[in-house]
Amino acid sequence: MTNARSLPALGVLLAASAALSDTVVVTTGFDDIDIDWQTATIADLPGPDGKVSFSEAMIATNNTPGHDRIEFAIPQSEWQLQFLFPGRAVVKAINTFFWRANDPVTIDGTTQTAFTGDTNPDGWEVAFFGGGVFVNGDDSEVTGIDSLPLDVTGDNALIHGMSGTTNITLYDSHGSMVRDNFGTTIKIDRSNDVTVIGNTVRRVRVQGFVSEFGTGPVLNTRIGGPTLAERNYITGYGTHNGEGYPGGTTVELFDTTGTIVENNWIGTTPDGMSSGSNASTQGIGFSGENHDVLIKDNRIAGILGIGMGPHAAGFLFGYGILVGGTGSGVVITGNTIGLNALGEPVLGSVTGIEVSDYFAGPMQDVTIGGTNAGQGNEIAGHLFNGVTIEPSVSGVLIAGNSIHTNGELGIELLNTGFNYGVTPNDPLDTDIGGNGLQNYPVLTGADAAGASVHIFGSLDSTPNRVFAIEFFANTECNPTGFGEGERLLGRVDVMTNGGGIADIDATIMSPVSGSEWITATATDRTTNNTSEFSACVGVTGSGACLGDASGNAVVDVDDLNMILGAWGTEVGAGSPLDLAGADGWVDVDDLNMVLAHWGTACP
Repeated sequence: MTNARSLPALGVLLAASAALSDTVVVTTGFDDIDIDWQTATIADLPGPDGKVSFSEAMIATNNTPGHDRIEFAIPQSEWQLQFLFPGRAVVKAINTFFWRANDPVTIDGTTQTAFTGDTNPDGWEVAFFGGGVFVNGDDSEVTGIDSLPLDVTGDNALIHGMSGTTNITLYDSHGSMVRDNFGTTIKIDRSNDVTVIGNTVRRVRVQGFVSEFGTGPVLNTRIGGPTLAERNYITGYGTHNGEGYPGGTTVELFDTTGTIVENNWIGTTPDGMSSGSNASTQGIGFSGENHDVLIKDNRIAGILGIGMGPHAAGFLFGYGILVGGTGSGVVITGNTIGLNALGEPVLGSVTGIEVSDYFAGPMQDVTIGGTNAGQGNEIAGHLFNGVTIEPSVSGVLIAGNSIHTNGELGIELLNTGFNYGVTPNDPLDTDIGGNGLQNYPVLTGADAAGASVHIFGSLDSTPNRVFAIEFFANTECNPTGFGEGERLLGRVDVMTNGGGIADIDATIMSPVSGSEWITATATDRTTNNTSEFSACVGVTGSGACLGDASGNAVVDVDDLNMILGAWGTEVGAGSPLDLAGADGWVDVDDLNMVLAHWGTACP
């Protein structure tokens, strides 16, 4: 077998460790012991039977000072349990008491592949049955094992290149790395400074247990990273209970600080085209107490638990991200939530993001999106709402996102009665609920002229406050008549007077077409409370030819070449090259504008 991503580095690491350690070779899958477990060292192997079992290898390396290696060369004549593990040399437990490495050790299952060849097309050629391995020594390494329950308590461990149904648990294992594994679960339990990259698994759990055991939060976990090689494919975890209700969290954050979840594909098959589990109900779930968590540039999709008999058939459950518990400083930025790998909004949940008071909350200082280029999330394809803010939650900044094609509202602020639907504005904005039930703007017109649009209206809210008004263009108006916010056009600040009124009269340097609908949100800059979307207004005036960078009245190869030629440059808002019109940069948003309108002739 093999995991091609791990092989080059694997060869360097193993060659280096081989030069610095004593080596013992396991030659049988039967786990007999005929050496003195208290005193035997590598020099005492093999015992009287002429073979070396895995337990004997562990005994000998524990009793031999230094960082040792365990390799495998089990002849096929001794392979057992082939009906369960075809093509694999199986190490079968008699008593797993000795499957504990207390000294630094490298356990290298790839050596069995080197000995017998690639006999298992689905993974590595050595597997374990009847128990798990415990690695307690610092600076240890485990690689090339198929379907192994592995518990690591030593610091600075390297666990890589595993396959099958491997479960990896790090407990009090600080500074360790888990990379390039195929398996079921990776669990980070009270272990700080752990890196999890390049894996394909069903779920990742990070647990600190602040209140239960007083051990403090898990610090500085990194799940994924900016490069393709660092991306984890976390396909979805869940089970159905006896009533048929699904439940399960694919990435679980419980009592953590400084966690980064970046550039992963969460909830889908590795190709990003299908749901990875019909029982997962949370893509990323927060509980306990979490601080300073960054959720960045992930694809979160396919999180839709499907109820089954006897009592839940036909029911659907699921959140792309559920922010519960207590803590502060959660930033959710640059993610696509509900879209497949082609950017189609067909893998949504019931709700894209919900910020809840579940588990003793609510969380403080939550940001969804941002005001800089690339910080906005695309949240689309959900059966219910794009974003839901529960009644006791406040201060959730929702900015710079593309929210569209959701079944109900783009942004839902719930009142204390948990009444769903558009929340009416109230004079002076004194009502109570999610994000303070911040009033939304009332737009009265949008007049397009070339590459700009003049939008006017008003905001009735808290007196003498500054509010950020964000404007959006939409291909269609939401059936409610309010929202959503498909394409960000720009933002302006307004200030309410003593009566709580602010006029909106803004010229936004961003092109819109005559067939689009304009909406807006309001964010109180003092509290960071963001409103629901305003009612839609249609565009009047000449409008723009969307995607026509060259100005030749047709979207064609000239426009494509202009965008590619200026790729990655800052051209300023209102430039003909800034086709999407929101950030002043030539980037993927502008390319998508050309492709979406390819071949269109403008009047």
